[in-house]
Amino acid sequence: MEASRSEISAADECEEVTYATIKFSQTCPPRAEAPQEKRALCLSSAVLKGLAIGFGILSISLAIALIWKMSDCHPPCPQQWVAYRGSCYSFSTEKKDWNSSRESCRAQGAHLLVIRDTWEMDLFKHIEESFWIGLRNSTSSGWIWEDGSVLSDAKVRSNSPVQNCAVLMKDHFHASSCEVLAQWICEKTLR
Repeated sequence: MEASRSEISAADECEEVTYATIKFSQTCPPRAEAPQEKRALCLSSAVLKGLAIGFGILSISLAIALIWKMSDCHPPCPQQWVAYRGSCYSFSTEKKDWNSSRESCRAQGAHLLVIRDTWEMDLFKHIEESFWIGLRNSTSSGWIWEDGSVLSDAKVRSNSPVQNCAVLMKDHFHASSCEVLAQWICEKTLR
């Protein structure tokens, strides 16, 4: 048997929706007057409120600890060093050859500058003088950074095949004899 449309819509209109509201008492009734069930309900309400407050305090404490830890997770750069995007940079004022410059950086717990991206290159593009960086020509692999990565996109300007170390001047890499005296840039990663 098929029900008519009027019977279906009448059945839909007759459905009742029932809502229930639960209210927790703010204070427990006195013990002498409260039956066991009311005391248990009041106790569970108090426990829930206590847990909610406890979790709230715990959450706030953890958030404060996390913010404090994040601000303290990287030690500050040494004096006279420049901080930028998780690294510290030092610009020498004296001049040394490439190997001596590299040793000077290592003695400070750093390495000659390794440029990893265009953001970092932008930081140094206004340099007018030549600074040693951690880039050296390997006969077998080409230009290699101090961290072992290969120079890929950039070109090193060179005048001679005996120029096996690189300096940074403005926004270009220039090949130079490793024995030339130049200033250098040390880099220390804070991570």
